[in-house]
Amino acid sequence: MANAAVAPKPYSADHPAGQAPELRLLLICHAEGLQNRYGDLQHDGAPVADSGLTAFGWEQTTLLAQWLLTHDRIDILFSGPMLRSRLTAQRLGQTLGLMVNVAETLQGRFPPETPLPWQWTRQQRTFEQWDAPAPVDVQQPYGAYLRQLTAALDAIVQEQVGKTVAVVMSGNALATAVRAFFGAHRLAVAVNHTGITELRRQDGQWQLMYVNRREHLPVPAAAPTRPAPAVASPLANGEHTSDLGKVTQVYNKIQPALVEENDAAKAERLRHLLKFAALPANGAILDIGTGTGQLALALAESGEREVIGVDISPVMLESAEYLRLRSAAPGAGRVSFRLAPAHALPFRDERFDAVICRLLLHHSHRPQDILNEAARLLKHGGCLILADLLSVDDPVKRATQNAIEEKRNASHVAAFSTDQYRKLVTAAGLSIEADKVVTFERELEEWLNDLQTEQAVRSVVREMVEAGLETDAAGLNARRRGDKIFFEQRLYYLKARKP
Repeated sequence: MANAAVAPKPYSADHPAGQAPELRLLLICHAEGLQNRYGDLQHDGAPVADSGLTAFGWEQTTLLAQWLLTHDRIDILFSGPMLRSRLTAQRLGQTLGLMVNVAETLQGRFPPETPLPWQWTRQQRTFEQWDAPAPVDVQQPYGAYLRQLTAALDAIVQEQVGKTVAVVMSGNALATAVRAFFGAHRLAVAVNHTGITELRRQDGQWQLMYVNRREHLPVPAAAPTRPAPAVASPLANGEHTSDLGKVTQVYNKIQPALVEENDAAKAERLRHLLKFAALPANGAILDIGTGTGQLALALAESGEREVIGVDISPVMLESAEYLRLRSAAPGAGRVSFRLAPAHALPFRDERFDAVICRLLLHHSHRPQDILNEAARLLKHGGCLILADLLSVDDPVKRATQNAIEEKRNASHVAAFSTDQYRKLVTAAGLSIEADKVVTFERELEEWLNDLQTEQAVRSVVREMVEAGLETDAAGLNARRRGDKIFFEQRLYYLKARKP
C-alpha cells in the first residue's frame, strides 16, 4: 500500500505548538509609478517604461512601511532593478532600518511582444481547459522570462534559510512567481500596488499563505475619494513632526499638472545660484528640499555624475519626477528623487561631494538638525551650498515680513539674519568660504502663483503688502507699477566646506 501524502502542519506564531518556518518569503509589489497615471509620458517617441513614484505611490509606500514596522519582522530586504521597485524598497528600508540589496537579475518587465499564456479568446476561457497545466516552452519569450525569474528567486532564498526575506518587485514578476509556484501559467493573477504575497517553507514543503494582502491601505469609502497623503514619519518627533506636517499640508495642495515647466524667471534664479556655487563637475550631489526638481535637473545638466533630490512632500516628488520624465536633456537620467525628512536622511556618512539646501531652513524650528545632517553626509572637502530667505535688520519690519510669509505659506517659520545663518553653519562643523546677499525683483501675483495660493489668501496677502507701501513696513521695498505690485526678495547665499 502506497504511503499517503502527509499534509504540512500549519504554522502559527501565536500558537505554542507552532514550529518556526524554515524560511518566509514576502513578495511585495512596488508602489504606483508615474507611467501608471500619465499615459502621455514618452521618451524618444516610445512610452516611458519605468518611472519614479506618484504622490499616491509614496503614500502607499509610507503606509506599508509603517504597517510592516508594527506587524511583521523582516530580516533582509531585496529589490528588483526597476526604479519603482528600488524607490519602494528604499522607503521600506529607511523605516525598518534595513539595507536594500538590488537583485539585477530580478527583471520586472516581460520582453517586448511577449504572448502571455492566459491571453485566450473568450470561447477558450472554460474551467475544463484548466484540468492539466500547459507546459512552458523555455525557448519562447515568456518561458525564458520565467526561467530567469525563478533562478533569481532561487538564488535569494537558498542563501537565507531561517530568515524572513522581503523582495520588492513588479506586478509582472510577482504574478509570474505565483504562477510558477502553482504551475498554472494560464492563470492571470491580479496584483495591486504594495500588495504582499507570502510563501513559506515549512517541514520541507512550500506553502502559499496569502496573495495580495493590503490591510495597510485605507478601506475606500462608499463614494471613493483619494486619501490624503500621509504626513507623519517614523523618524520625526517633537517640533520636527509639527514642521513636517505643515510642509506636507501646504505643498501637497499644489497640483502637479499645473507646475510650470518653463518658468524663465525661476530658471534664471537657479542659474544664478549655480554660478555662485561653482561646483566641479562629475560629483555626487544631494538636493535637500528639492520641490519640483528643477534645481536637481539643472545640476545634472551642468555635468554632475549623480543628483538625488529629497523632499517630504509626495506631491512635490510626483511633480519632480514628471518633469524629469518629460525632459529631453541627457542629464535627466542621472537624477533620482527620494521621500525623506531633511533632519534624518537615509544615506551613509560622507556619501556626497556637495549638499544643497535651497529655501529650506525657514520651514524649520530646528534648522541646526538639518545642517548637522548635511554635514554628516558630506565627504571631507565637500561643499554645503545654502540659499535661503534673509530677514531685515529692523525687528518690527522683520516681524511684518515673517507675518506676510506665513500668511502666504503656513509652513514658514522664520527668515534668519546673516549672522544666524553663519552661526548655524559653523556649529555644524563647516568652514565658511564665501557668502553673498542677493536681491531678486518679484511680482506679487507671480510669487503667489508659486504655491497656487487660494484666492482668499491672495487677497489678505495683497492687503498686507499694500498697507506697508508708504512706510516699507516689511522691509521689502514694495512698490506699485501700473496695476501690479513688485517687491524685493532678499536671499542669503553661503558656501561652506567640510574640513
